[in-house]
Amino acid sequence: MGAINHFVGVVREVFANTPDARDQARQIAGHMKALLSSPSLMQEMEERGGGKPGRIDLHIDDKYGHPGPGFCLMTSLTPMGKATGGARAHDHGASFVVYGVYKGAIEQTKYTWAYNQSGDWTAPELKPGDHFVQKEGEIAFFLPGEIHKTSAVGDEPPIVLRLEAQLLDRVARHAYNLESHQALSHR
Repeated sequence: MGAINHFVGVVREVFANTPDARDQARQIAGHMKALLSSPSLMQEMEERGGGKPGRIDLHIDDKYGHPGPGFCLMTSLTPMGKATGGARAHDHGASFVVYGVYKGAIEQTKYTWAYNQSGDWTAPELKPGDHFVQKEGEIAFFLPGEIHKTSAVGDEPPIVLRLEAQLLDRVARHAYNLESHQALSHR
Protein backbone atom coordinates (compact mmCIF):
# COMPACT_ATOMS: atom_id res chain seq x y z
CA MET A 1 0.00 0.00 0.00
CA GLY A 2 1.43 3.37 -0.98
CA ALA A 3 1.54 6.50 1.16
CA ILE A 4 -1.33 8.16 -0.71
CA ASN A 5 -3.59 5.11 -0.39
CA HIS A 6 -2.78 4.88 3.33
CA PHE A 7 -3.62 8.59 3.76
CA VAL A 8 -6.91 8.19 1.88
CA GLY A 9 -7.83 5.26 4.14
CA VAL A 10 -7.28 7.24 7.35
CA VAL A 11 -9.12 10.26 5.92
CA ARG A 12 -12.11 8.04 5.13
CA GLU A 13 -12.05 6.85 8.77
CA VAL A 14 -11.98 10.46 9.99
CA PHE A 15 -15.01 11.38 7.88
CA ALA A 16 -16.86 8.21 8.94
CA ASN A 17 -16.25 8.69 12.66
CA THR A 18 -15.95 12.44 13.32
CA PRO A 19 -18.97 14.69 12.64
CA ASP A 20 -17.42 18.11 13.48
CA ALA A 21 -15.66 19.95 10.61
CA ARG A 22 -13.02 21.50 12.90
CA ASP A 23 -12.15 18.13 14.43
CA GLN A 24 -12.07 16.55 10.97
CA ALA A 25 -9.71 19.25 9.67
CA ARG A 26 -7.40 18.95 12.69
CA GLN A 27 -7.14 15.18 12.40
CA ILE A 28 -6.64 15.27 8.63
CA ALA A 29 -3.97 17.97 9.05
CA GLY A 30 -2.03 15.65 11.36
CA HIS A 31 -2.24 12.79 8.88
CA MET A 32 -1.25 15.09 6.00
CA LYS A 33 1.86 16.18 7.91
CA ALA A 34 2.89 12.51 8.08
CA LEU A 35 2.11 12.06 4.36
CA LEU A 36 4.37 15.00 3.44
CA SER A 37 7.33 13.22 5.04
CA SER A 38 6.80 9.97 3.11
CA PRO A 39 9.85 9.08 0.97
CA SER A 40 7.60 7.67 -1.78
CA LEU A 41 5.21 10.65 -2.03
CA MET A 42 6.85 12.46 -4.97
CA GLN A 43 7.09 9.29 -7.03
CA GLU A 44 3.44 8.45 -6.30
CA MET A 45 2.32 11.96 -7.28
CA GLU A 46 4.29 11.77 -10.53
CA GLU A 47 2.85 8.33 -11.36
CA ARG A 48 -0.73 9.47 -10.73
CA GLY A 49 -0.22 12.71 -12.65
CA GLY A 50 1.27 11.12 -15.74
CA GLY A 51 3.97 13.81 -15.93
CA LYS A 52 1.56 16.69 -16.62
CA PRO A 53 1.95 20.09 -14.91
CA GLY A 54 -0.79 21.93 -13.03
CA ARG A 55 -3.60 20.37 -11.01
CA ILE A 56 -3.43 16.61 -10.48
CA ASP A 57 -6.32 14.84 -8.74
CA LEU A 58 -4.62 12.17 -6.64
CA HIS A 59 -7.86 10.73 -5.26
CA ILE A 60 -11.56 11.55 -5.60
CA ASP A 61 -13.85 9.83 -3.13
CA ASP A 62 -17.61 9.81 -3.71
CA LYS A 63 -18.52 8.04 -0.46
CA TYR A 64 -16.95 10.22 2.27
CA GLY A 65 -16.50 13.96 2.88
CA HIS A 66 -17.94 16.95 4.72
CA PRO A 67 -20.67 18.09 4.78
CA GLY A 68 -21.58 15.46 2.18
CA PRO A 69 -19.80 12.85 0.11
CA GLY A 70 -17.11 13.76 -2.36
CA PHE A 71 -13.69 14.67 -0.95
CA CYS A 72 -10.67 15.23 -3.18
CA LEU A 73 -6.92 15.00 -2.59
CA MET A 74 -5.01 16.96 -5.21
CA THR A 75 -1.65 18.52 -5.85
CA SER A 76 -0.47 21.33 -8.08
CA LEU A 77 2.69 22.90 -9.38
CA THR A 78 2.33 26.68 -9.43
CA PRO A 79 4.65 29.04 -11.36
CA MET A 80 6.38 31.66 -9.22
CA GLY A 81 4.45 34.83 -8.44
CA LYS A 82 1.14 33.30 -9.44
CA ALA A 83 -1.78 32.89 -7.09
CA THR A 84 -2.78 29.38 -6.14
CA GLY A 85 -6.35 28.30 -5.52
CA GLY A 86 -7.67 31.17 -7.64
CA ALA A 87 -6.37 34.66 -8.33
CA ARG A 88 -8.81 36.24 -5.86
CA ALA A 89 -9.57 35.86 -2.22
CA HIS A 90 -12.13 33.09 -1.90
CA ASP A 91 -13.99 30.83 0.49
CA HIS A 92 -14.78 27.13 0.28
CA GLY A 93 -18.48 27.44 1.05
CA ALA A 94 -19.69 24.77 3.49
CA SER A 95 -16.50 22.77 2.94
CA PHE A 96 -13.06 23.06 4.50
CA VAL A 97 -9.68 22.66 2.82
CA VAL A 98 -6.38 21.42 4.28
CA TYR A 99 -3.18 22.70 2.63
CA GLY A 100 0.17 20.96 3.00
CA VAL A 101 3.38 22.26 1.41
CA TYR A 102 5.55 19.47 0.04
CA LYS A 103 8.13 21.74 -1.60
CA GLY A 104 8.67 25.50 -1.70
CA ALA A 105 6.43 27.97 0.14
CA ILE A 106 3.05 29.66 -0.13
CA GLU A 107 1.72 32.82 1.45
CA GLN A 108 -1.71 32.65 3.09
CA THR A 109 -3.77 35.74 3.94
CA LYS A 110 -7.12 35.49 5.73
CA TYR A 111 -9.79 38.17 5.39
CA THR A 112 -12.70 39.20 7.59
CA TRP A 113 -15.69 41.46 7.11
CA ALA A 114 -15.40 44.70 9.10
CA TYR A 115 -17.63 47.75 9.49
CA ASN A 116 -16.31 51.29 9.32
CA GLN A 117 -16.73 53.78 12.16
CA SER A 118 -19.51 55.75 10.43
CA GLY A 119 -22.22 53.56 11.94
CA ASP A 120 -23.36 52.29 8.53
CA TRP A 121 -24.01 48.61 9.32
CA THR A 122 -24.90 47.96 5.68
CA ALA A 123 -21.44 48.54 4.17
CA PRO A 124 -18.94 45.96 5.47
CA GLU A 125 -15.50 45.85 3.89
CA LEU A 126 -13.00 43.00 3.63
CA LYS A 127 -9.96 43.56 5.81
CA PRO A 128 -6.81 41.42 5.90
CA GLY A 129 -6.39 39.40 9.06
CA ASP A 130 -3.93 36.64 9.80
CA HIS A 131 -1.05 36.44 7.35
CA PHE A 132 1.63 33.74 7.24
CA VAL A 133 4.04 31.88 5.00
CA GLN A 134 3.61 28.13 4.87
CA LYS A 135 6.91 26.34 4.24
CA GLU A 136 7.88 22.77 3.37
CA GLY A 137 6.24 20.28 5.71
CA GLU A 138 3.79 22.81 7.15
CA ILE A 139 0.02 22.36 7.25
CA ALA A 140 -2.82 24.89 7.45
CA PHE A 141 -6.55 24.53 7.07
CA PHE A 142 -9.43 26.87 6.37
CA LEU A 143 -12.81 26.04 7.88
CA PRO A 144 -16.20 26.48 6.18
CA GLY A 145 -16.83 30.12 5.32
CA GLU A 146 -13.28 31.39 5.98
CA ILE A 147 -12.01 33.79 3.32
CA HIS A 148 -8.37 33.57 2.23
CA LYS A 149 -5.94 34.09 -0.62
CA THR A 150 -2.97 31.84 -1.39
CA SER A 151 0.10 32.90 -3.43
CA ALA A 152 3.39 31.22 -4.32
CA VAL A 153 6.50 32.74 -2.69
CA GLY A 154 10.17 31.86 -2.44
CA ASP A 155 12.81 30.77 -4.91
CA GLU A 156 11.06 27.77 -6.45
CA PRO A 157 7.55 26.89 -7.58
CA PRO A 158 5.74 25.23 -4.68
CA ILE A 159 4.26 21.76 -4.71
CA VAL A 160 1.16 21.84 -2.55
CA LEU A 161 -1.14 19.03 -1.44
CA ARG A 162 -4.72 20.08 -0.87
CA LEU A 163 -7.55 18.08 0.59
CA GLU A 164 -10.97 19.46 -0.30
CA ALA A 165 -13.43 18.09 2.29
CA GLN A 166 -15.98 18.15 -0.51
CA LEU A 167 -15.31 18.51 -4.23
CA LEU A 168 -15.37 22.28 -4.61
CA ASP A 169 -16.98 22.20 -8.04
CA ARG A 170 -20.06 20.82 -6.21
CA VAL A 171 -20.09 23.50 -3.50
CA ALA A 172 -21.62 26.99 -3.67
CA ARG A 173 -18.85 29.41 -2.73
CA HIS A 174 -17.63 32.96 -3.37
CA ALA A 175 -14.65 34.82 -4.78
CA TYR A 176 -14.07 38.32 -3.41
CA ASN A 177 -12.98 41.53 -5.07
CA LEU A 178 -10.79 43.16 -2.44
CA GLU A 179 -11.04 46.62 -4.03
CA SER A 180 -14.83 46.80 -4.43
CA HIS A 181 -15.60 44.40 -1.53
CA GLN A 182 -17.92 42.41 -3.77
CA ALA A 183 -18.75 38.77 -3.02
CA LEU A 184 -19.20 37.04 -6.37
CA SER A 185 -20.71 33.57 -6.70
CA HIS A 186 -18.01 31.16 -7.81
CA ARG A 187 -17.85 27.47 -8.71
